[in-house]
Amino acid sequence: MLQNKKSELLLFRKHILNNGLLEERKIWRVIKTRKYPLGIKYRMVLADPKDHIILLLFDTHWPKGPHIHWESREKFYEFQSVEQLLNDFYQESKKEVKKYDENKKNNNQIKR
Repeated sequence: MLQNKKSELLLFRKHILNNGLLEERKIWRVIKTRKYPLGIKYRMVLADPKDHIILLLFDTHWPKGPHIHWESREKFYEFQSVEQLLNDFYQESKKEVKKYDENKKNNNQIKR
């Protein structure tokens, strides 16, 4: 329970995938306010740290609320639960990793 704190870190995981991509997940429980009516704040990212490219970003902040970024696209995300959020991020990450790996393979074949 949040007592005398503004937030409580529920989850923090950061690791580098075999292909070099960075995956980082952070979820906090926060006091329910107008800015965070769910009582949850999160930021989950899949990025290429070498080229400074964010492939996928799930986050929530004022005034946008829950939303997803894919490269230059953005859309609203309907938050249901922390478990569903983690699953949705995992499923979308798998798709983005596959596209990234295919693009990298195709680019390497062109350069030869």
